[in-house]
Amino acid sequence: MRTGGFPCRTVGCEESFRVVDQRSMDSLKAASAERTAHELAAHSYTHVPLADEPSFRPGGRTTPRPPRTV
Repeated sequence: MRTGGFPCRTVGCEESFRVVDQRSMDSLKAASAERTAHELAAHSYTHVPLADEPSFRPGGRTTPRPPRTV
């Protein structure tokens, strides 16, 4: 059973790659890189994002920010 982190995207694989420091972007990137390396080595799988899959945009918001009150 998967318990957290980045799960392998291959059906039936139970591997999951843990983000060691939840406050660190470098730790997040390292876990993602480990998952990608596992998927390629173990399953010959390369993830191709779908056309309608949202992408991360720094500073991008889906809802407007409420006005600040001083």
